[in-house]
Amino acid sequence: MLFLVLLASIVLWSILNGMPLINNLRAKWEAYRLQAQWEKPYREDTYGGKTPEETYDMFLAALSKGDTTLASKYFVIEKQDNWDKTLGEYKNNSLLASFTKELEDTRKIWKKSEKSTENLVSFTYINTVSKDKTVDFEGQKITIPSGNYINETMFEINTYTKIWKISVL
Repeated sequence: MLFLVLLASIVLWSILNGMPLINNLRAKWEAYRLQAQWEKPYREDTYGGKTPEETYDMFLAALSKGDTTLASKYFVIEKQDNWDKTLGEYKNNSLLASFTKELEDTRKIWKKSEKSTENLVSFTYINTVSKDKTVDFEGQKITIPSGNYINETMFEINTYTKIWKISVL
């Protein structure tokens, strides 16, 4: 009888003290699984160049061919769906060619910003609006007064694949 009580005590103690250890291991495994799931699109991302300029040129080449889906893949992963939709609307409204031309012209006057780092590169350029114009931005009419505006195109590196992605256009 004493043996059974002792055995039951050992089993009970093992359950009470072992469960937190098991729960801790399970929580760590779940955190690892979620982290791997979150990182997967970044690790599998192959669209981009070894330099910001190369990525931009690849982006422009895709736009010139009218391949808006491919062009959107040169953006950071979080913005790809929005840019795919936007570029698709430009294509459907016959605005893609003029947009591409504007971006090609922009590329010619870029100046690398001093605030660039090894993981984030910014290029600035001046955009001149010769007369006031009204544009539709996400369903709202916005008036842009004439003048000179400093614009910026930003790139960031995918730290997993070491390719450059467009983050701000």
